[in-house]
Amino acid sequence: NTLLADDAECGGLDLSIHTYSVVPLSQNSGLIGWVKDCDTLHSLIREYREARKIPLNIEHRLMLSMCPDYDHLTLLAKVEVFQHALSNTEGNDLARILWLKSRSSEVWLSRRTNFTRSLAAMSMVGYLLGLGDRHPSNLTLDRLTGKVMHIDFGDCFEAAMRREKVPERVPFRLTRMLIKAMEVSGIEGNFRSTCELVMGVLRKNKDSVLAMLETFVQDPLVNWRLASDLNDGDGNPQASAEAEPVGEVGEVLNERAVAVMRRVSDKLHGKDFYSSATGDPTEPAPADCETLDVPDQVQRLIEQATDVINLSQAYVGWCSFW
Repeated sequence: NTLLADDAECGGLDLSIHTYSVVPLSQNSGLIGWVKDCDTLHSLIREYREARKIPLNIEHRLMLSMCPDYDHLTLLAKVEVFQHALSNTEGNDLARILWLKSRSSEVWLSRRTNFTRSLAAMSMVGYLLGLGDRHPSNLTLDRLTGKVMHIDFGDCFEAAMRREKVPERVPFRLTRMLIKAMEVSGIEGNFRSTCELVMGVLRKNKDSVLAMLETFVQDPLVNWRLASDLNDGDGNPQASAEAEPVGEVGEVLNERAVAVMRRVSDKLHGKDFYSSATGDPTEPAPADCETLDVPDQVQRLIEQATDVINLSQAYVGWCSFW
């Protein structure tokens, strides 16, 4: 927030990210601050559809009616079924919600602008953090300002992309409901320009960002999250810890932390779209690979986030059809 506020171009756009308090009480418990005047996207859409007698999961129903065994389809078949659900539903729920909950057109315009800019800012910051699991219950909307706020930061540093089952393939959430809520300009207006401004600020202050994140990566709770790559098939890290010597586990965790920092550094240097021989999108890039400028980097991220191939492979609870 300080970096954005101090920047000449971003300072007057109110791009501050809404935060809330978290107070740790022990190694495995704590208190999370109450966030006032916010509703999750899921609750807003549910309320809107229930009032109009629209089934909450209408898109998923259409997908299952076309092919009940969706999860076992080939990729091309999944894309076809997914597009069938999109083409037979409007997906303008969030856009209508913003309009209906505004007492005047002036308030609506202000909320729409705040919505677009805050979504763009958090998309770039979330991408840098490798923040995943952005389903509709983890995005909230401020009732007064229209700003987007994220909750649940458990899947950070691209942990969701490394899941063995149904890994995520998008850098941030940019589904059709979010795009339609931007109205006329869509992605090409405030969203793209704000993405470029925020990414530019992050890249310009890369040393400060890396220094802050390096401390965060060494946090024991984050190390536990990084240990998810070492767990057994049931998601139990204890089993693997018993199977391997403590020293070896610690060494692997340290290597994983170093890889995380290299990956963040690649993003801040525009080297994040290096295609390795292994095909792993999270693998750090070599020093001599192509460097993208900010507009090209943002364009690649938007393409990846809106790619129907990526969206069609998301798990159903992520609601990629919203």
